[in-house]
Amino acid sequence: MGQHDVFISYSRDDRPKVEKIAQALGQKGLRVWWDPEIKTGAGFRQEISEALSSSRSVLVIWSRNSVGSRFVCDEADEGAARDILFPALFDNVDIPLGFRQIQTADLTHWRGNLNDPALKAFVGTVVQGASRARGAPPRERKPDPTPAPTAKKSKPMKKQKPPKPPKQQRQKSAYTTTGSKRRIALYGQAVLMAAIIAAAFAALAYSSDFVFAAYRPFFVGAMGVLAFLSRYGTLEADRAAGAASLALLPRSYMALILFSLIAISPLVLEGRLYAAALEGVQVKGIEGADINNVTLASDGSKLLTSSDDNTVKVWDAQTGVELGEFTEHDKGCSVDENKCWVWGADFSPDGKLAVSASRDLTADIWQISNMKLVRQLKGHTSTVRAAVWAPDGTAIATASHDNTIIIWDPESGEAIRTLRGHTDRVHALHFSPNGDLLASASRDGNVRLWNWRTGARVSALSIGGEGNDVKFSNDGSMFAAAAENGRIRIWNTASRERLATFNHGAEKAFSIAFANDDKTLATSGIDPVIRLWNIADQTLIIELEGHKDGVRSLDSPNDGSIIVSGSRDNTARIWDAKTGKELVTMGHIKSAIDLPMAIDTPPVFISSQAPVPVDFKKHPETGAYLLGKGVVIAFALLIGALIVKGVLWIAGARSIARPVVVTVLFAVTAYLGLLTASALPGEALALWLTIAFIPATVFAMLRWVWRRTILRNVTGRRSKV
Repeated sequence: MGQHDVFISYSRDDRPKVEKIAQALGQKGLRVWWDPEIKTGAGFRQEISEALSSSRSVLVIWSRNSVGSRFVCDEADEGAARDILFPALFDNVDIPLGFRQIQTADLTHWRGNLNDPALKAFVGTVVQGASRARGAPPRERKPDPTPAPTAKKSKPMKKQKPPKPPKQQRQKSAYTTTGSKRRIALYGQAVLMAAIIAAAFAALAYSSDFVFAAYRPFFVGAMGVLAFLSRYGTLEADRAAGAASLALLPRSYMALILFSLIAISPLVLEGRLYAAALEGVQVKGIEGADINNVTLASDGSKLLTSSDDNTVKVWDAQTGVELGEFTEHDKGCSVDENKCWVWGADFSPDGKLAVSASRDLTADIWQISNMKLVRQLKGHTSTVRAAVWAPDGTAIATASHDNTIIIWDPESGEAIRTLRGHTDRVHALHFSPNGDLLASASRDGNVRLWNWRTGARVSALSIGGEGNDVKFSNDGSMFAAAAENGRIRIWNTASRERLATFNHGAEKAFSIAFANDDKTLATSGIDPVIRLWNIADQTLIIELEGHKDGVRSLDSPNDGSIIVSGSRDNTARIWDAKTGKELVTMGHIKSAIDLPMAIDTPPVFISSQAPVPVDFKKHPETGAYLLGKGVVIAFALLIGALIVKGVLWIAGARSIARPVVVTVLFAVTAYLGLLTASALPGEALALWLTIAFIPATVFAMLRWVWRRTILRNVTGRRSKV
């Protein structure tokens, strides 16, 4: 067979990289034996044995595929016995006992590049060792019977010393840590990572209103313990599989965290963990962003909220997902942030446009699809308090603190006429469903009905206090007004006869809405309670509780099936008009990121991006259910990934099996991450994502136990054939 310079011992799973090493050694003029053409059969072992015994150096590749191979270990033992062993490490694994004290080249970061410095240094070491061994007698040859002048001088020839690595390699610590030192390094790394995470969490917790001061030390300590246990469990599981890594965040641990983030996504998104779910806690940085007005589209599919943050937001009324934000009123408000509050907004009849009224003295017409300004309506000399669209879409009416109402042509932006008669600020406007009448409520204590097409005043009725709101019933047969003193009155539209009088139950009444086929009147005021009244007998039906501050605005669709409320607690809520159940919550809260378009998850995963916040103190079972749901989703993805990987493995597509699984995992996590970041403020997002360490710890410990009890007896006995 002839003598070889290098014999390569490896697992065939590592063949692509080994082939490049053989190529690099061949380019240096060495004869390399690494069985590329060998066939299984009767002479297989004999051929390997002959090649091994005739080689001047043995190069062994330690990887997660080879550390458990009996054949690789036997070949390495042969090389070590002859002091011609040159080991290299492909993966961060525990080297088998008996070989840990032999210096091992670290190629864990090598990706197959022949010009890689680590590979070149290793190849140089092998070339140097093979060159020194040229001409050395084979192992079975006996020494010359003629004694040398000094026996001690010939002694080194009996056992050849392994070549020393180049200086550059030693200086860069190119060798791996083994044995007890490795374990100490691994555990020290777990402690270091836990300390870093606990410190970061402490910095956030002690500067945040989300974490109660009395609980901060406990939460910080718990975070450190959970971070350590999750990393320690992963280390032990990796060690049991022969692949413990010295990296601070190895792939196995990153995968564990990603699965844990998936597991808590229903808890964060469906539970909507932000200030509204925490008693007595406010979201930092959004105080003062009161919602002044809520308006539903004619088909009830979308909702507009107007706020003190100078914006109008568009929401999906079914899911609570934010669809867009109109910020034109915010321009020019850098000096006085309170100058551009938006008091109200309304959809055009076809739902394609909206008009909004602001303290900047304008009413803006803009497109719903792209949130772009179409035109501005300028003419009022004071704050524009309300803007409403006529049912036929041919006109817009605006009310102002300058005591006037202006009728506009939405196509040209020109003022058609000005309605005068109120002696104080006009706070509210509403068109009758048939478009014949326009009702206005003013601080002068009167409700006026207008023929807006001619400008004629039809009627003037006393509210009994400063007027805050006026609404027609959905069939147009009635209209009602809410007064600052808490009184609500209802009149017959045709006869102007007063039909009912209510007292909201608080010092001030802010808004009203007809619901349940005009049989129910909803009222709101300075208190956080919404009350539903039976119009026929003027009795209280139910009180809707959930808001934390006064409710400024109410609205209801044509069928009256739901009631929408906007509050000074910065949230808008949708309620079932019959049962009083809260259905959806929306808030003027700045999310961690602003998505260019609204996205939502498939219902099978998570029901909604912005549903009703859960009070976990009152309903702990909900938290357990949501976390359990997330765990099921994570395990389903894991099983699916393993099935896909197995199919690709069997199909011979091993090179793409791992990338496919990793890509899918990252895609799912990124998708849920985008949803979470678009639903929560950055501060809340950073805090609540730390919950992921709970399932991460559980998963890590279970994986460790599984590796120790099941896989330990069956892993790694892979042969080269």
